[in-house]
Amino acid sequence: MSKENELIDYFLKDELRVVNKYIPRERKELKDLLTEKYPHVQTRDGGIHMFRKSELELAKEVLKESGDKLKLPIYLELQPQLTQTTAVVKDPLAIKLISKLLKIPEEKPLYLYPPHLSELRSKVRTLFIYLISPKALTET
Repeated sequence: MSKENELIDYFLKDELRVVNKYIPRERKELKDLLTEKYPHVQTRDGGIHMFRKSELELAKEVLKESGDKLKLPIYLELQPQLTQTTAVVKDPLAIKLISKLLKIPEEKPLYLYPPHLSELRSKVRTLFIYLISPKALTET
């Protein structure tokens, strides 16, 4: 790799860190969040991402026993090189939940388009966060 490419990679890593600063330090399992009085995770920038208890309960109801292991928040990876608002979900339990909520086929990975994202936001806004894909910064 050339010096110029190394320099570009260095700056892109820092840029992604800034853009994705609200990513949680660690995700929690659904079963653990349901026991918390104020379900939340701490973000990398020191903030807090809160979950609505009603949305957590809906996820548990939809997934039944398998939902206990669901890691939250769900990552919706934005990949603007596909279209500006295409998101990809790779976690199998998250795919199962989203597919059932939106009544769409379970595909791995699951691609979500603007109508899906809008419906998902209206149903379980606090259960997911958007991530900016590294590909978005390196492809033109």
